[in-house]
Amino acid sequence: MKDTILLLICVCSFSYAKSNAQVQTFVFDSITNTFKVSEDINYAIGKEFPVFKAISLNNETISSDNLSGKVTMVNLWFEGCAPCIAELDVLINLYNKYKNNASFQFLSFTVDDFSVARKAVNKYNIPYSVYPISREDAYRMNFNSGFPTNMIINKDGLIEFYNSGGSLEKEKVEMEIAKMDKIIADILFK
Repeated sequence: MKDTILLLICVCSFSYAKSNAQVQTFVFDSITNTFKVSEDINYAIGKEFPVFKAISLNNETISSDNLSGKVTMVNLWFEGCAPCIAELDVLINLYNKYKNNASFQFLSFTVDDFSVARKAVNKYNIPYSVYPISREDAYRMNFNSGFPTNMIINKDGLIEFYNSGGSLEKEKVEMEIAKMDKIIADILFK
């Protein structure tokens, strides 16, 4: 009943916003189990990736300073997010394809604490570095959108590709990651 009421509120709000020429996107926040208004994701394209600093499970420090001069794949996720987990195998394949290219890096941010993140890395055999961050930082970095969020940052630190939300269907996941693969290749091998 509660979910039905929330959905009805979102549909009504969306209809009202659309009729008043306001662009708002509603996303389901699987952390708080509520719907929230997201910023227009097209806003992110061409913008600089937000300033950040994080420490990985392996005690490696990374910051926005590390984005310059590299093509960067950014993934924001958490272990309790089914679409986040559904795309892990395909993301790992994408990482493995480009990991030896010195002009490429893969940044994986999770809102899970260190112990949950470490268990997830082991459980899913994640080969890349994972950086636990706060929920607030995750929402700042993904422009208040849902999870998973995937972005491709070009060598100038600008967002070339942005996608928030995911699917549980393997074919849809593979198609979305294939789009990212093409963009990465286009930027790397221009």
